[in-house]
Amino acid sequence: MQVVELTNQPTIDTRALKECIENDPALTTKILRVVNSSVFGLSRKVTDLNQALALIGTKPLKLLVLGFSLPNELLSGVEAEVLQRYWQRTVIKAVAARELAESIWRIPGDDAFIAGLLQDVGTLVLIQDLGDTYLKFLDRIYNGGGNLLELEKGTLGFDHATLSSHLVGHWGLPESIVRDVGMPFDVDKLLALPEREQVVPEILHMADLVAEFLTRHRASSLNELIAVGGRYQGITIDEVRPLIESLETKVPQLADVLSLRLPNDATYSTILSQAYAQLSDAAESISRELIGDGQPDAGGEQHDYGLLLERTQSLRGEIGQCASRSNEWTRGTFNLGDTQVATNALITRETSFYATMTLQHVSSSVLVGHVEAAVKACRQARHALSLALLELDHPDTLAARLGPAHIVSMMNRLQSIMHAIVVDEGRLMQVGDDRFAVVFEGCERQPAVELARQLVRCVRQWSAEQTATQGHAISLSAGIATLAMPPKNFPCQDLIDAAERCLHGVQLSGGDSVKSIDIY
Repeated sequence: MQVVELTNQPTIDTRALKECIENDPALTTKILRVVNSSVFGLSRKVTDLNQALALIGTKPLKLLVLGFSLPNELLSGVEAEVLQRYWQRTVIKAVAARELAESIWRIPGDDAFIAGLLQDVGTLVLIQDLGDTYLKFLDRIYNGGGNLLELEKGTLGFDHATLSSHLVGHWGLPESIVRDVGMPFDVDKLLALPEREQVVPEILHMADLVAEFLTRHRASSLNELIAVGGRYQGITIDEVRPLIESLETKVPQLADVLSLRLPNDATYSTILSQAYAQLSDAAESISRELIGDGQPDAGGEQHDYGLLLERTQSLRGEIGQCASRSNEWTRGTFNLGDTQVATNALITRETSFYATMTLQHVSSSVLVGHVEAAVKACRQARHALSLALLELDHPDTLAARLGPAHIVSMMNRLQSIMHAIVVDEGRLMQVGDDRFAVVFEGCERQPAVELARQLVRCVRQWSAEQTATQGHAISLSAGIATLAMPPKNFPCQDLIDAAERCLHGVQLSGGDSVKSIDIY
């Protein structure tokens, strides 16, 4: 809590922060371990705490300290599967709380994140104290359904959130967090609170529903999420989709930092698409039943249920299009028909349109200037920034085999493919005879990786045509570096160097692939 208090000050006393952390050798060791992990991708080992703190930044430091500080007694003896389920739900809930605070409520997300991280810690206490009885109780609810908090209260006289509240109060956390963690998930009660006391409990309620939906894959949870969000902030289904998609990259990042291994479930985009389909199926089924009944209601009015069915089917079509667009651009796949056919169509259509398009070469210093401008813009907007470096594999061999004229024609075609895919997503530049750079503003690591994979796949497919007609194969390598939140005075060359290292790693592995890294 001393670290949290020091990092909450308007002006950070770095010396006091370092001295505070040094009092806990175990925490110091964990921080150094994280800085030297693959998350940061540093070229040399960091052994100095001052340097480590400068690399991490104050906000990630606070989250790390909290994540590392649960008492060992709560975690010892718990089966791996149970702990995995607990951490999966907890990390999703904490990240969702932060995202909701910042994107919907437009407030800093730290308090909501901390409360989300700690609200379910009471379940660990109950597991330790009640053992198999409570674990079987959890399994029945997880597999069969039911409201955990309500059933706990009916059985024990209190729920695990109330227990969590007392526990964090005993640990000396701020009174506001103690209060927020213990608030019930009751819309009417929360809306009746003074306005300043509503916000974090409302966020936690929605974050809990997000975690429930993504861990148990139930469309009813999505329905409740939209209904509750509508009461709190007028949230619609259009705002839920980008929120859940953003968790696809941020949840694994936090889990990696905390050295957690989460279950390899279906992607969040897939879960969301399946839930949309279930909801639209249910709506259409109800509409058909009403049409079959065809009876006037109690007031004697005959409703036009045919119109209701028509609207339901229209909604289903829109949902399908929305899900397909989401999967196409965030997961790098084509779900409307056969992937091979769709990829061919994309290449043919776009390369025809951009057949005469050529990119202007830019120097290394100009690329640095573009990256500096993007860092500044993303820092002001509080957005992520990704940089992709892409390079043709084995260019010298191709040049010797094909000759200069054919190489120029091939590079123009390659530019067309790349431009067609990234034109709406990032700024494409050619930074060498065989190398390209793409600056993705407001883009997290995973969406940037998927776009790069899409580029590699399209070039691979085009190569299949070239091999059949020209007798040579073409492939592309890509390295990506992402800044989750560009810090002040960030050295922009570090982002370029990190992408360069990833690109070199792909080439050493044979090319025709993508490697990526988050840096801080």
